[in-house]
This record gives sequence, C-alpha cells and structure tokens, in this order.
Amino acid sequence: MVMYVIKVSLYGVIRLQAGISHFESTASTLSELKEKIPNVSRKEADDLIVLVNGTAVKKKYKFKDGDEVVFMSPAGGG
Repeated sequence: MVMYVIKVSLYGVIRLQAGISHFESTASTLSELKEKIPNVSRKEADDLIVLVNGTAVKKKYKFKDGDEVVFMSPAGGG
C-alpha cells in the first residue's frame, strides 16, 4: 500500500485537545490518518468534519500525493 506524506490542519475544539494546529503524517487512507491525530480518540476523530484540498470527502477516501487535510470540530451550541 502506498503511503503519502499528508499535511494536516486542525481547527476548533479539536485543535485545543490535540495541543497543535498542524502536523504531517504518512497515511494511505482517511481512516488511517484519523488514528494519528494526537490526543484524540478514534470515536472523537470519527465525529470531525473533514476536508481534503477544500472538498468534503467520504470515509473511504484514499490519499493522493500532495493532499492537504483539514479536520474541524462540528459547531455546537445551545
């Protein structure tokens, strides 16, 4: 399986929880990348909004060379 270096940006509560705003990681699928977000459980990662190169993608997305990923916490309020 081919692994690409993925540039990742974090926004919202997830950024505070992870303790970082950006990181790079190797991954071939979105599912694999979600496992690599620091200080974030898989369940929490599954609830995040995900954009790859500015576009929403499906859970089974497979990375291509040069992809940039944004993870955002869903908005909440009440």
